[in-house]
Amino acid sequence: MNAKSLAFCALLGVATALGARAQETVTATGTAAILDKDAAQARDRAVESALRAAVERVVGTMVDSESLVKNNDLISDKIYTQTRGYISNYTILSETPDLEDNIYSVKVEATVKEGNLADDLNSLGLLMRRMNMPRVAVALQEQDSTASDQILKMLKDRGFLVVDTGESAKSQGFWAMPEGQQADLMKKYGAEVVVLGSARGQAGSNVGGSSLISYQANVSLKALKTDTHELLGAASGSGAAVNVGDAGLAQALRQASTVAGNDLIRQITNQWAKEASSTRMLTLVLRGVTPARAEEVARRLREEGRGIQEVIVRESFGQEATLDVSMQGDAAALAQELTKVFPKARIVSQTANRLTASL
Repeated sequence: MNAKSLAFCALLGVATALGARAQETVTATGTAAILDKDAAQARDRAVESALRAAVERVVGTMVDSESLVKNNDLISDKIYTQTRGYISNYTILSETPDLEDNIYSVKVEATVKEGNLADDLNSLGLLMRRMNMPRVAVALQEQDSTASDQILKMLKDRGFLVVDTGESAKSQGFWAMPEGQQADLMKKYGAEVVVLGSARGQAGSNVGGSSLISYQANVSLKALKTDTHELLGAASGSGAAVNVGDAGLAQALRQASTVAGNDLIRQITNQWAKEASSTRMLTLVLRGVTPARAEEVARRLREEGRGIQEVIVRESFGQEATLDVSMQGDAAALAQELTKVFPKARIVSQTANRLTASL
């Protein structure tokens, strides 16, 4: 394979990893004053006002009201000034020029690119604050630290809080553990999210009879919540480089890590955006309950709990039961609803997505 072919493969890997981004279609209205009887110019300003209103609606589902108020100037400057960049397409549903009051009104249906918004809100730290600033650990099975160093740098550059796990994730014993136990170990270091994966690279043949050597690399990643083991995203990337010596291998590994890392970070932020604006899955562990009592708790939470969409008894054995709860809010909100419905409930432990209580 020649150098041009290698470069093409690398570009193809980047393009493939970009993928489709999440979008949301909303309806919004904008108005503008008709100045000097120029209705055409007022119409253009009304359309821009409506598109900004559409973006504001989607931002409002991703960021809590307190952060919106505190960071209004920052959001206006960094987000609302580039409204068009978040709109993939729009349709004008109606328009009304009111020549008596000199107001032009436009109603639009706009498709907003949630992925782009999530990335930019995340870069401002607003989305992560809504999710209570989750801490992230990285553990990759690799020959050296090239790939993990690149992933860590990308996470830090995007504003993630990164946890140092020391040498624990580099031992053979760690990689002999089941995935769930690996996540549990990272939780002990304070991580709410762990990025697990592998990085492999190898040297190929000389290119065109020269001293240049082709290198290929592959990186596979997945992100899990450490308290519930829920999958936040999975990504892979490939890289190719032509160089002399091991510098080419490091270059290919960094390229593959960048492709996989960007894809994974987008998936994580998109998932957080969904959880911030709608519901998330929480784990509720109940102690001191029979199977029949667990079913009763599930029913009452479903009927009486505020923001709770669904409650399913996943497992019940002896005096302990595990329930899956779909609701708006985190485990702290679940604890509040549980003690409201069952005043005698006692909270044993609590993380972002897991609550343990006794009844």
